[in-house]
Amino acid sequence: MQKVRRIFWGLVLTMTLLLALNFSWTHAALAWLISKPQCPAKLVSQARSDVAALYGSVRSSPLWVCATKPLLGLDISHGTTRSALFLPSIIVIGIKGPRRNVMAHEYSHAELAARAGARYALIPTWFDEGLAMQVDFRRAYTQRALKRYLSRKGVKKPRLDDLASSFRFYKRGDARLHYAFANCVVKNWLRSQGNKQPLGLINDMDWQKPFPLGVFRKFEQRCLKT
Repeated sequence: MQKVRRIFWGLVLTMTLLLALNFSWTHAALAWLISKPQCPAKLVSQARSDVAALYGSVRSSPLWVCATKPLLGLDISHGTTRSALFLPSIIVIGIKGPRRNVMAHEYSHAELAARAGARYALIPTWFDEGLAMQVDFRRAYTQRALKRYLSRKGVKKPRLDDLASSFRFYKRGDARLHYAFANCVVKNWLRSQGNKQPLGLINDMDWQKPFPLGVFRKFEQRCLKT
């Protein structure tokens, strides 16, 4: 009996530690538990179809929250995806987000997290977001938009090295430029592969090796000359 109790409390402590270390996911999970509005089934199905076309198939089964108001302080305008190791991703869609582009974009994050597993931590933000943009066709992030952003006076041209962290990528005032730039880089890279599936790079990722940034250098330069 004492052994069973130890196992039980060991599991409780392990789960508590896991949730504490993944506060972002836990916050979204609590919002999912109390949410009532259901995401439109048709849009979820369309998003899944778009992601399947990009990845070749779909492995992830994210939980969805479509919020019409802030939940537990979680105030999202369009969408966000919260992922944690060994747990399903949670996609939170805000009041401006129930659209195919937005929902497919967030679904891509969930799919990449599911496929990469623990290696997801090695993936730079620009690649994660650039890949998600392949199923997101909003005009604010197209190549034409990128050209417009780069032509602005005093604009600082982005570099992939500087956009690896989420802190820099989502910097206020530069986010649209960064999304459009990441979209351009990943799109050109995918075209060079001769297909629309990024699975080779994801499958080849190794803890012993850094993310293959060099593969994207020529596309970085090409997009800056857009």
